[in-house]
Amino acid sequence: MKDYKAIPAFSANGHVNAVIEIPAGSSDKREYHEATKTFPINTRNGVPRRIKFLPYPANYGYVPGTLMDKAEGGDGDALDIFVLCPALPIGTVLEVEPIGIINLIDADERDDKIIALPIDRSMLTMDVDDVRELPKGVQDILTTWLTHYDPMDKARVVSIEGREAAMASIRRWAK
Repeated sequence: MKDYKAIPAFSANGHVNAVIEIPAGSSDKREYHEATKTFPINTRNGVPRRIKFLPYPANYGYVPGTLMDKAEGGDGDALDIFVLCPALPIGTVLEVEPIGIINLIDADERDDKIIALPIDRSMLTMDVDDVRELPKGVQDILTTWLTHYDPMDKARVVSIEGREAAMASIRRWAK
């Protein structure tokens, strides 16, 4: 079994790595479980978490080798990432190009989301260099989804910033 926690934030050739926990279009909330090296459905109070809003609008996962340290205002987890491309299998590791970041407060904790595109150009559904070049509807879908999929968390978007801010955040939280 692959140890996803051992994967670094940056690949050998300098690209950002992403681990996909939840394929685009899924309603199951999954998280990597380090002890079993699997991606089980997350539970809340013993009940499987299924999104009761719209399914995930993009592939969702994390940047391995990062930790948003609670002592520094983070949520204590790896930096989250949305990868904009067709649905990918759970556990996919791919090199990505960050194009922006959604700075988010979720359940009263900082829980930023990197927005990225695959380095493999054959996987692109849109070709932009910065989140500000995305169609407004794409930004609206992502921010609306993040602020509504779990009403218990009361998430709110603080800002949306471009590729430089995304890379600075990855470097900041890299272990």
